[in-house]
Amino acid sequence: MSPTATEPVLVHLDGLRIRRGPFTLEIPAWDLRPGRVVGLVGGNGAGKTTLLRHLAGLSPRDAGTVSVLGRDPVRDPGGVRSVLGFMADDLPVFDLRVDRLLRTLSGYYPGWDPALVEHLLGRFELDPRQRARDLSKGQAVRLRLICVLAWRPEVVVLDEPAAGLDLTGRRRLLEAVLDVVQDERRSVVVSSHILTDVERIADELLVLRRGRVVAQGPTPQVVGEDRTLEEALLSWEAA
Repeated sequence: MSPTATEPVLVHLDGLRIRRGPFTLEIPAWDLRPGRVVGLVGGNGAGKTTLLRHLAGLSPRDAGTVSVLGRDPVRDPGGVRSVLGFMADDLPVFDLRVDRLLRTLSGYYPGWDPALVEHLLGRFELDPRQRARDLSKGQAVRLRLICVLAWRPEVVVLDEPAAGLDLTGRRRLLEAVLDVVQDERRSVVVSSHILTDVERIADELLVLRRGRVVAQGPTPQVVGEDRTLEEALLSWEAA
């Protein structure tokens, strides 16, 4: 889907700069429009997690303008987290039974969808009677994804969501991500080192190298016809 001037913008960045010690992330401009899956890619230390944590209202910035559905992640982090679901594989979960944990979380989100929760529990083969502490790493990843998707946020941000998943688990995760954008009002930003997965589902790419943008735009245009995403990143020294 090609962006048009009349399309709304879910996320807008202008002149973003974030300093963390000797590292600086700089993104001159970037927009996230509805109905997209955007792949955020680059090597270790490129700035992917720095960007995603800022979008989720979990870290400050040094300069620039950032808007998530009209909300500033610095000035209104609570408002941002009411419209943006963030998942990382190291986020802690309460040590409760899965069903009790999900019931507890449901009270915080007006958009919580019990039918979607039941569907995702079956899709991800999670036993709601298990305690969180007894889950394998892959099962814990799937539980975190359910917690993010269950309240149908307009923007879903996933930081290395496939960590700990086998091939079957990754396929189910990718299917769930694509289901999100069946509703063309919503979008997904996903960061992953598994480039074949990103290339398979991403409509657009934002490629970072040492805190700078080296490429952005529709995936076919960024990657090109005669190479893979991995080959493209190697050519930019961004792998």
